[in-house]
Formats: sequence, C-alpha cells, structure tokens
Amino acid sequence: MNSFILLLLLWSLIECAIKKVSVYDEFIKGVKEGLKLIIVIFPVLLVLTLWVNFFQCCGIVDILEELFAYVVDWLQLPVDILMMCFIRPISSQGAMVVLKSIYDHYGVDHSLSILGSIIQTGSDTTLYVVSLYFQAIHSGHHRSVLWLGLFLDMIACVMALFCYYHFLI
Repeated sequence: MNSFILLLLLWSLIECAIKKVSVYDEFIKGVKEGLKLIIVIFPVLLVLTLWVNFFQCCGIVDILEELFAYVVDWLQLPVDILMMCFIRPISSQGAMVVLKSIYDHYGVDHSLSILGSIIQTGSDTTLYVVSLYFQAIHSGHHRSVLWLGLFLDMIACVMALFCYYHFLI
C-alpha cells in the first residue's frame, strides 16, 4: 500500500512538471479553499457535538428505556438494541458505545450482536449528514430531507429486526 501511495505521488508530480503547474501554489490555493469551508462548517459541527453530548448526559436515554420497556419485553430484545435505533440517527459514536456493550455482554458471534451490527451499518447519522451537507452548500431547504432520512433510519431498524427474526432465530 505504501508503494502505491508513493507511485501516486510521483505520478502527480511528473504530470505537474509536464503541464508546468506550480505544485506549491496549487497546494496553497487548495488549503485556502479548505479553510473557507471549515469556517462555514465549524459552527454546525460545534452545535451538533453539543447536542449529542446533551442528549447522552441528560438522562433521556433512561426515560426512553422506561417508556419502551413493554415494547422491548414484547419483542424479547435487550433494551440496548432499541437504544441503538434511537441513538444512531443522532450519534454514530454513541451507537457504537451501545454496540460495544452488546458485544461485551453477548459476544460478537451472538445473534443479538449481529442484529446490533446490522443496525449500526444499515442506518446513518441523519442529523449529522443533513446539518453538515446542507450548511456546506448554503441551502435551507432540508426539512423534507431530514424527515425522509429519519424515516429511512426507522425502515432500516425495522428491516434489521425482520432479518433478525426471519434468519437469525
């Protein structure tokens, strides 16, 4: 892999030499454009990080566990699976922490661990994607995209549960 990166770098330098392009000037121009994008995106990332930390620290997860205790008992699933379905659209890292606790409790080859892995990989961090990408393109028309993304996250969780009950049990 390292030799491939070296070949790619050499190829780029040779092509720049042939086309008489100043590599340093182009690099500086790219850094300046990247900094402009960071200035646009940074406030959104900061707010999103604060909300994720607030969500994880305020105890709302405990409240959700109590509210959905009957659903979890009816589905015969651990509450961690349901929490992954709620946390995943908000925070990938938060869902990964829940998935690790499932791995630690059941082992990585258990059917519930496989279900958690499907939920982790089958859904997306919708709030992050919508807020970051729409801020980057300076568009305020993201309301329908947010609801569509959350709906698709719900469908991903339902399909993961369907696969779990149909193929793994």
